[in-house]
Formats: sequence, C-alpha cells, structure tokens
Amino acid sequence: MPLLTRLKIKQQTNYFENMSTKKTVAELTIFYKRQRLSSLIFDNQETADKFVETITSFFNQKGKDEFSFNGEIKTVYTPESLTGELRSFAEGDISPEGWMVNMMKVIDGLN
Repeated sequence: MPLLTRLKIKQQTNYFENMSTKKTVAELTIFYKRQRLSSLIFDNQETADKFVETITSFFNQKGKDEFSFNGEIKTVYTPESLTGELRSFAEGDISPEGWMVNMMKVIDGLN
C-alpha cells in the first residue's frame, strides 16, 4: 500500500464543481527525531511514494527509528480558480471547508 495512503492523507478539495482541470500535488513532510526537517512537493502521490521507498531503503534501523513522513494531497490554485471558489462561497453556492474555514476563523478573530 502506498505510504501516503497509509498515512491517511488529508484530501484538499476544490469546491468549484464545474472546473474541468483540477490540479493536485503531493506534499511530503519529512521529520527527523519528531522535528520537521523539510517539506517537498511532488507532481503526484506515486512519485512521493517512490521517493519515500527509495530514501528509506538506505536507512539502517537508527534511520528508520528517527525519520518519519507525513503526506497530504493539495489543490494547486490559479488566480481564476481561487477567485471562482471565493465568489461561489460569497454567493452561497458552496459551504466553506478546509483552508477556507481556517481563514474565516482568523478573520473573525481580527474583527
């Protein structure tokens, strides 16, 4: 089973239903001794899985114990898709979820 699937990827969705080309990328975060070391962006989940498989093949037991990985699939936004999604939310066509809810909470806290 691919690593990102095993890690229970949080799927970021694009709410703009009629959008014909929804592009996503795989974000892989690498941890060393439970501290975030880096995040890498891959064109798809399979590439990220292959990276993890390859890099972990070089680890001895200490490396396997001290490194860990977490993955998410994220939507790539264009200016048009972002404004379309925000406009759809403002017009009541979609309900806020994910990043939009978090942004709204921050904005509400500022007012």
